[in-house]
Amino acid sequence: MPRGPRGEKRAIMSVWDDFIHRLEQDLAECRSDVELLESGRMQHRERRDGGAWVDTTQRELDWHKKTIGMYEGLVRKLRAEHGGGDL
Repeated sequence: MPRGPRGEKRAIMSVWDDFIHRLEQDLAECRSDVELLESGRMQHRERRDGGAWVDTTQRELDWHKKTIGMYEGLVRKLRAEHGGGDL
């Protein structure tokens, strides 16, 4: 890795670029899960205390939507601070 301020800046930018890329991958996966959950092609259930299975699909869908909003905001903020394109 090159030394000096310019080399350090490239290394730091690479770290941020990698982090933003991973967030975007997580976003894509969350969006895909939302589509599956909304369409009914995927359901989420829990079994509590060894009892009957309980449908928790809506709670899972709500969590995914909240996560998408938080990740989108974080990606926008990171791009504004460290460079990058649109979401």
